[in-house]
Amino acid sequence: MKLDGRQQAALVLALFLVVISGAELHETFSAINYWRHVSHAGSNEFVVPHWWTGYTIISALFAPSWLACTCAALALCRRWPLFGVITLGAFLILEPISCASAPAADRDSQGFLGLEELPFADAERTADGRHLERIDQILKRRGDSTGSFPTTDEALRVAVGDLAFETSPYEQGGKKLPFELRLVLNQGVPYSATPEKPGIVYYAVNESGRQFVLTMSGLNTPISNRASMMKASTFVGEKQPWGGLLASEESMY
Repeated sequence: MKLDGRQQAALVLALFLVVISGAELHETFSAINYWRHVSHAGSNEFVVPHWWTGYTIISALFAPSWLACTCAALALCRRWPLFGVITLGAFLILEPISCASAPAADRDSQGFLGLEELPFADAERTADGRHLERIDQILKRRGDSTGSFPTTDEALRVAVGDLAFETSPYEQGGKKLPFELRLVLNQGVPYSATPEKPGIVYYAVNESGRQFVLTMSGLNTPISNRASMMKASTFVGEKQPWGGLLASEESMY
């Protein structure tokens, strides 16, 4: 079938749209892969069962949605070539804008091109960050009232209470895992370890009780057979504080 000029232009525009969408298909494949593995997790694997967020859904459906829109607009060109060209031209402007606007679905995201970063640890990072912040606020109030932060396990447990062991976003073998809190006496600098499980908060404090930093273990993914130190974001650059660890700091100096 011979194509006229408008149909040829529509085909070129559609090709550009397919290339942009194809570059983001890894998000869709990652979502499918994680969904399959989380649904069939082994008894020894650590899982974040509620790993979907608005940002995750947008990222996973981004490429399929735009491919479907492109195919629909291209089909219009057979009967209404001019309308199809205008529609595809508008799509060519809107698709990159929608990609750049995707982080707006995640209030904690600071990226510009949101789909450049895999968002599949967002739910875990949000839950862990909220837990760290609550512990940080309790310890800060304790420091303001007593003049120092806890430097013993007993004082730490009394200060934080049951909050230290609230339910975490993690499961293993179908059982929910609680958070844990461990004291590390050092110079009050970020503590990093090879953790045996996710959800462990490390309270690193100096001997004078004047400075502490909270770090914690996690997965940085919906499923894994081993824990790691939780990252502040998916992409970790050289200038990120604490080597990219999810951390919270307070000091009385």
